[in-house]
Amino acid sequence: MRDMSAATLLTFAQFEALPEKPGKQELLHGRVIETPPAIYLHQNIVSRLHRLLDRLLEPERAWIDTGYRIGDGWMVPDVSVSWPEQQLEDGRYLLHAPMVAVEVVSPSNSAEDIQEKIEAYLSGGAGEVWIIYPSARLMLVHTKTEVRRFVGNYETRLVPGFALSLADLFL
Repeated sequence: MRDMSAATLLTFAQFEALPEKPGKQELLHGRVIETPPAIYLHQNIVSRLHRLLDRLLEPERAWIDTGYRIGDGWMVPDVSVSWPEQQLEDGRYLLHAPMVAVEVVSPSNSAEDIQEKIEAYLSGGAGEVWIIYPSARLMLVHTKTEVRRFVGNYETRLVPGFALSLADLFL
């Protein structure tokens, strides 16, 4: 984890009051993580993956850039699949980690930030965290007990009938 002694740490209420900016803002361990707007390749992968998941799931389960209130933080996976009974806080925020959180790694993402996100999602209740590396054309799937590497096809028990061809995803 980063040395936060020089950084101003925020509460969720303070984070919530920040002005909106282009790109993505997340709150992790009191630290704001800002990423610039996504490039075309990133959004193309996100859109393709979302379409595949959305076809198999009931409405309002597959999401793009939707935030989750995880503990005292705010995480916005690139793609997510919420749990069938995902809790809402006051009808405003999805609570706890999604069933599946997907991050498509961009040049602006540090390895440290990605690792912190994986840990936050899993400790917040995610079943799987998919980390997609477009430049390497591979995906790592993290669970609480293991990390698996895929370069070909992937099927998850969490979404019955879902099959992902990474070659098709990276077209």
